[in-house]
Amino acid sequence: MILVDSTIWIEFLRSNPDYAKEMEGLMEAREVITIEPVFAELLYGCRTVKDRSKILSYWKVLPRLDFSQGSIIEAATYANITNFHNLGIGLIDSILIKATVENKCLIWTLDKKILNNLDKQFLYKS
Repeated sequence: MILVDSTIWIEFLRSNPDYAKEMEGLMEAREVITIEPVFAELLYGCRTVKDRSKILSYWKVLPRLDFSQGSIIEAATYANITNFHNLGIGLIDSILIKATVENKCLIWTLDKKILNNLDKQFLYKS
């Protein structure tokens, strides 16, 4: 399974051909999973009702990683212990890294801080 970061979703939603076809194939193969903070970021950046509707339509059908009460506290503690704050890795990215590692999935991202600090075995290569 592949956790798709907001950086890839943005390229997909912009119909960037470097990402759109791959993303469509992964979704058709039911390989894409998500987590609430990714879609919260996407919704936060919406400028139109049409964009919000499109994002929410994906949110409604994609399988999700568990994001239960206490998840943010656990991610913040994990980030603190692993020194992420000194590496410039923010809380949302810490949540994604922790979810990736704990669920033994891959993450597809363009975020350089994640790419440079997460063990390569967890990175999806398109």
